[in-house]
Amino acid sequence: MSTAAIENALWRSPAAAPAGAQLRVRAHTLARPRGAFLAAELTLLAVAVLQTAWGRHGLETPTMFACCAVFFHINSLDKSIVSSKASQFWIDLVESLLLGVLASAFLFYVFPGLIPRVGTVIVAGLIIGLLPVMLRLCLRHLAARGKFVEEILIVGTGELPAKLHRELRRGAFRSKRHAQVLSLSEGLADRGRAIELADLTELVARGQISRVVIAEMDSRNRERLAATLLDSRLRGLQVDDAVDFYEELSGKIWVEALNPQWFVYTKGFNRSQAGAFLKRSFDVTFALLVVLLTAPLLAAIAIAIRLSSAGPALFRQVRVGLHGKTFTIYKFRSMRHDAEVETGPAWAAECDERVTKVGRLLRIFRLDELPQVLNVLKGDMSMVGPRPERPYFVDRLEQDIPFYSLRHYLKPGITGWAQVMCRYGASVDDSCEKLQYDLYYAKHMSLRSDAAILLKTVRIVLLGRGR
Repeated sequence: MSTAAIENALWRSPAAAPAGAQLRVRAHTLARPRGAFLAAELTLLAVAVLQTAWGRHGLETPTMFACCAVFFHINSLDKSIVSSKASQFWIDLVESLLLGVLASAFLFYVFPGLIPRVGTVIVAGLIIGLLPVMLRLCLRHLAARGKFVEEILIVGTGELPAKLHRELRRGAFRSKRHAQVLSLSEGLADRGRAIELADLTELVARGQISRVVIAEMDSRNRERLAATLLDSRLRGLQVDDAVDFYEELSGKIWVEALNPQWFVYTKGFNRSQAGAFLKRSFDVTFALLVVLLTAPLLAAIAIAIRLSSAGPALFRQVRVGLHGKTFTIYKFRSMRHDAEVETGPAWAAECDERVTKVGRLLRIFRLDELPQVLNVLKGDMSMVGPRPERPYFVDRLEQDIPFYSLRHYLKPGITGWAQVMCRYGASVDDSCEKLQYDLYYAKHMSLRSDAAILLKTVRIVLLGRGR
C-alpha cells in the first residue's frame, strides 16, 4: 500500500481523524547494504587466500585486500555506500585505497618476503577499487526497486515523531530508510481514540510495515501503544524505542527523547575493575609510546611556537574531569597569549582569529594536543574519552542541556568519538551534538572501540582534518 493511499485512508476515516487531531504520514528511504558489502569483501578475500593456497600467488594479495578492507570500514564506506553523495563516495574510496596501500607498504617493508611484483599491485588495486564501485551501482539499483529497504512506521504524540522524521529527511544518518510517520497529536488517553489505536494494527498489516518505532514520552501513552502492538509484535513485527532506533542509525544517543528510566533499563554502560585496569594499562603504554616516538617533534614544535609569537610554548588551563573534579590540562599554545584578556572565556571556532600561524598548522594535524599525554600519565585523562570542558562552560551547559553532567562519569580523553565525528563546538547546539556522541561512547566503551577511535584519529591527523 503506498504512502499516499495510507494517508488518504487515515484522513477519510472518522475514527482516525477526530476533531482537532493531526495525523500525517510521510515517506523516507533507507537501504541496508552493510551485509552485502561485508559478504563481497569476504568472498574476494577468500578467493585471494585460495589462490595463495594453490600456489598461484603469495600472501601479498590477501594482505592488500585486508588492509584496504580495514580502511573501508574505518571510513564507514560499508554504511554509506548507497546513501552518500557521489563526490563523498569517491573521496572516501580514494582515501581508503591510499591508506590501505600505505599500510600494505609498511607491512611489506617489515616483512620483505611479502613484497609483490608491480603488476600484482596494480591488478589487486584495480580489483579492490572496483569492488565498492560495482556494489554501489548494484545496490542503488536494487534499493530504487525496493530491495534492501525497510518499511518503518514512526508513531507517537506531539512533535517527537515529526522531529525524528525530519532527522531522517535531513540526512542525519549514514543510511536511508523508508519511514512513515504517524503523529497522534491529541494524545492517546482519550476514550475516543481507542478506535484509532485499533486502526494502528490494521495500518501495520495493510501497509506491510516491518518495523514500528515508538516516539512517545508519556508513560501512559506508551502502555496503550504497547497493548495495541502486542499481537503484531508476537507475530514477528519489530518494535523499537525511538532512542534505540536513533542510536542504531546515527552512532549517537538522542538526548531530546531521553529520560532517566532509559539509562537504568538499557543495555551497556558496563563498568568493571578488570576493564578499568586494562584501559589504564592501555593508556599508560600508548602514552609512553607517543612520548618516545614524538620526542624530537615535541621539541621542534616548542621552538617554533616560541619563535613565532610571544608567550610560553606550553599552555595550561583548568578543565573539568572525572566526577566533576578539576585538573590542569597541558597543550601547545595555538593562540595569542592574551587571547581572552578582553573577551573573557569564549568558544573555540574553526576559523578563530586568535589562532597564530603556527597554531593553525598545529590544529589542522591536532599536534597541539600532544602534551596531554602528560595528563594521561598523571591519571587525569585517558587516551580516549569525552573532551574535558572548562568550568565556566560546564556550568552554562549543565543548565541548557539535559543530562550534560553524565559525561563526567567518564575520564576525559585526548580524542573521542565526538571528536572524530563532528567539528569544533562553538555553541550550545554543538555541545549538545557532542554530548550525544559522548553518551554513545559511554554506553559502548571498550578497548575495541578505543582502538577504532584511535585509528580514525590517525586518519584525521594524516589527512590534515583536525576538528
